Amino acid sequence: MTRWIKSLLLAVGLVAATVAQADIKEGTEYKLMAQPVPVQVPGKIEVIEFFWYGCPHCFHVEPYVEQWAAKLPSDVNFIRYHVVWQGRSDIEAHAKIFIALNQMGIAGKYQQAVFNAIQRDGVELRREDTLYDWVKKQGIDVNKFKAAYTSFSASAEVGKLGQLVDTYHIDGVPTFIVDGKFVTAPSMVGKEDGTVLTVIDQLIAKERAAKKPAAAAATGETKKKK
Repeated sequence: MTRWIKSLLLAVGLVAATVAQADIKEGTEYKLMAQPVPVQVPGKIEVIEFFWYGCPHCFHVEPYVEQWAAKLPSDVNFIRYHVVWQGRSDIEAHAKIFIALNQMGIAGKYQQAVFNAIQRDGVELRREDTLYDWVKKQGIDVNKFKAAYTSFSASAEVGKLGQLVDTYHIDGVPTFIVDGKFVTAPSMVGKEDGTVLTVIDQLIAKERAAKKPAAAAATGETKKKK
């Protein structure tokens, strides 16, 4: 009886997974980009997360994103961008933290720590004295961080982030772009948990399946030329 129940539960799980795959609908869990954007690394499936450290919705989703990102297959290129909206100096101050950490190559390592400081602990990281004190407490080289944070290139990066927001038409966060073609967000799936990442995984699978025939055709053409 126990073995039969286990088999039944396994079958139910497989059916549920199939249903979940079938349930994903354009216009509901995701939508198409009006104008597709080329990926940064050809041959890889790209996933971009647009976020803001000051966004509570981003804060709720981020732990799930951290777990998901740690297990990504090698054919997926995951990129994070902090949003910058014109006229929002409060957002720009947070974006500069991301830019400085990114220039130091440690943005991913301290992603959750920055969120926790702002959203959970109420630390005002938009004040430079408070920010530098917090950076020091994290064990980050303060002088290197200051140099990156106050650099001319950091100001230029703020402008680039604003351009990316315009390119991808980001009007809310968190928002995810899959392979420059698909847009999804917790606001679309109605939950601030790992549900949106399930949708992303299905879109990745969709793109992976679409790329196989193209790759096979290209290989065939190469063999013919030889």
